[in-house]
Amino acid sequence: MNKFIALTYHSIGDNSGNEYNIRINTFKDQMNWLRLQGYKVEGFREFNKRTTLNEWPDRYVLLTFDDGYKSFLQAANILNDLSFNATFFLTKDWCNNKSNFLVDEEIKELSLTNEIGSHTISHPYLTKIPSQNIKYELSESKKWIQDLIQKDVISLSAPNGYINDNIINIAINSGYKFIGNSIEWWNNNENIYSSNLINRIAIRKSYSTDTFKKIINRDIFYFLVRKARTHFLSIPKSILNEKQYNKIHKLLK
Repeated sequence: MNKFIALTYHSIGDNSGNEYNIRINTFKDQMNWLRLQGYKVEGFREFNKRTTLNEWPDRYVLLTFDDGYKSFLQAANILNDLSFNATFFLTKDWCNNKSNFLVDEEIKELSLTNEIGSHTISHPYLTKIPSQNIKYELSESKKWIQDLIQKDVISLSAPNGYINDNIINIAINSGYKFIGNSIEWWNNNENIYSSNLINRIAIRKSYSTDTFKKIINRDIFYFLVRKARTHFLSIPKSILNEKQYNKIHKLLK
């Protein structure tokens, strides 16, 4: 059974107000460390190929990017220099309407060296919209990318990690093979084969080098603390008074 971490990044150096915006040098340092440690870093498409060949590196990391920022091109250049690649998930409406997001020609350029996946049309909370809307978000975003890059799209990233069995079934019926979620835990092949889900850890700008290494090394204490954080932050504010809720939120952030 092959165990590995999947990482999620967002913008690289171009969205300073966002907690998921990573400094370019920080990203370079993280990728260089992975290379020095002997990790093979790939996207979902290459993972799919490995499942067929059943050939797995001793050290393996899956890498993804969400949303569609222009900085994806810079990230791709860094990865290419290290012989790494990733899956870049795009939100159609953001790419078509926001100035700091990829345009068609840039998406085509990115697709030459990396996998392009869907992050839906409008980035909705999929669990909060009707099934008909879910089908539209998944099928139309897939078609948009395929028409643009002339390659099949098999990977989906669920916006904000909102996912359930209905969404999984719709995704599979729409032609997706893998669905990236936002569960902070590692992966193994058997679970992915049975669920079509890939757990991903989002990298934040506040993470130190030590934290990054704990994630990659599957430090059990770190992950258990993150699980506890997720549990407590899911408690509705109505159960706790505001002071209690804010105190827990601050401690677990």
